[in-house]
Amino acid sequence: MSILDRGGGDPREGPTLTEVVELLPTLVNDDPIVAATLLADRYGEVVRVPPLHPALDSGVYLLSNPDDVQSVLQSDPSDFRALDVPGSRDFSRVVRNSIVSLHAESEEGSWVERLRLVGPEFRAETVESQVPEIAETTLATLGELSDGMPGQVSAGDPTTVPEGARVWAAGSEGVRLLPAMRRLTLRLLGVSLFGSDIRAHEVDVIEAVATLRSLFKRRQLHLVTSYATRQLPDRVPLPSWVHRPLGVDPHIRLSGRHEGRTTEAVETLLSAADDVVARRERTPLVFDDAIGEWLRRTDPVTGDRISPDALRQEVMGLFIAGHATMSAGLTWAFYLLAGRPEVQERIHEEARETALLAGPESLDRESLPDGPEAACHPVAGRGFVDSIPYTRRVWRETLRLYPPLPIFGRTATADTEFGGVDVEAGSHVLLSPYVVHRDADLWDDPETFDPSRFEDDDRHEFAYFPFSGGRHACLGEAIATTEATTVLATAMATHRVEFAGPGVEGPHDAPEVGVDSAINLQPDRDVVVQFVPREA
Repeated sequence: MSILDRGGGDPREGPTLTEVVELLPTLVNDDPIVAATLLADRYGEVVRVPPLHPALDSGVYLLSNPDDVQSVLQSDPSDFRALDVPGSRDFSRVVRNSIVSLHAESEEGSWVERLRLVGPEFRAETVESQVPEIAETTLATLGELSDGMPGQVSAGDPTTVPEGARVWAAGSEGVRLLPAMRRLTLRLLGVSLFGSDIRAHEVDVIEAVATLRSLFKRRQLHLVTSYATRQLPDRVPLPSWVHRPLGVDPHIRLSGRHEGRTTEAVETLLSAADDVVARRERTPLVFDDAIGEWLRRTDPVTGDRISPDALRQEVMGLFIAGHATMSAGLTWAFYLLAGRPEVQERIHEEARETALLAGPESLDRESLPDGPEAACHPVAGRGFVDSIPYTRRVWRETLRLYPPLPIFGRTATADTEFGGVDVEAGSHVLLSPYVVHRDADLWDDPETFDPSRFEDDDRHEFAYFPFSGGRHACLGEAIATTEATTVLATAMATHRVEFAGPGVEGPHDAPEVGVDSAINLQPDRDVVVQFVPREA
């Protein structure tokens, strides 16, 4: 019997360090977020977790009560500051001094001032006007997925593109879903924020982000397992394969080769950001996109403009926040749809009822919309996303099961209390949408995909928080929602998605995949699919 399955003791005290180390096989073979779910199931809504990470040198508490989550993110945010974990320094080099990372104590600048300069382009009404171009970009990319991506001659010759951006699945007529979505979402960033010139850097950016993510995961795993080895060398019989490569140094560094790969990946992203910004600096009135507008805009309070260096960092931050998370979310959505043809059909029918995605029979109407922009607004005051409610529920349910940021943390700046447990200043609290979204006390049959649960949703506001919450909620929620629902509706209006590749028994028999929560949540292995065009 597992230690975590035994009863007895006060659950609020949480597991001992010895008990937590029992979860090391789960940390290594499955994923840390799976271990967090097991802890919440066993110990309840407030779990004191012995620190397994050398940066977490004080008390660590996993919180899964929506009231507690709301307190940290919305009710009492000034009592908590951003969690600083040195192991994330690679990604900090990418997102620093951007709207993604700025907060009240940031040395680089004010989050409030930066929001005034870049915030308008993230509003729902702004991105809604881009729906026709989002749909057009989706259809063009799906066409390439059928006819061949640039730089890849055929499914049998994928070697001209780096691994992270390689779309075709070797030995299959299908495509690797995650790399395909990386291509699409970077292009959609071009629609919503970057401009079309980002496509010149497409493969390099995708490969660099994938490389950084892989190296970050490796470092975190080494830190945790090495620290546990040091803490309990005599009490826990860890296998030799853990001891030998990791040793007992809690501040273990990656090898020189891996450090070099990290630097190279960051410099690749910086080079792409430099090029995009430099083009706008040379001709500041030409580019009618968000970056061009940010370069020209003055702060209505201070009269200052964003500096070119800060603008480059905004581009860098969006490579992570707007590209990596969105591509993972769409990957999960199409994975879920491929195994559910009935859901695909319902989205198809709903999409075909819209003016924008109507079929060829719409050409026989006496009165046609005045171009695609008018087609986005079939009823005055009602946007395209509002006209596809089922598709939007599918997206919400996807993010319930697979939230893009599965766990994040804060550090308490004052003594506080959660569920009768005293939490001292300096302690760290971990919040997990993944854990809360799968709580059986909050959700009926939580492991089941069921979009209907959002038809009349009267749950606690923080029973569902895939975009965090409070004043620092994800700024890109409106963009993500509009892009994702438009992509799903457009794809299902014109295509079916089916599983493909070796070992797939049928087009709708979903292969088993696990989760990989390094930075964002994505499948832990390749998912191979085909996008099959429908008859007109």
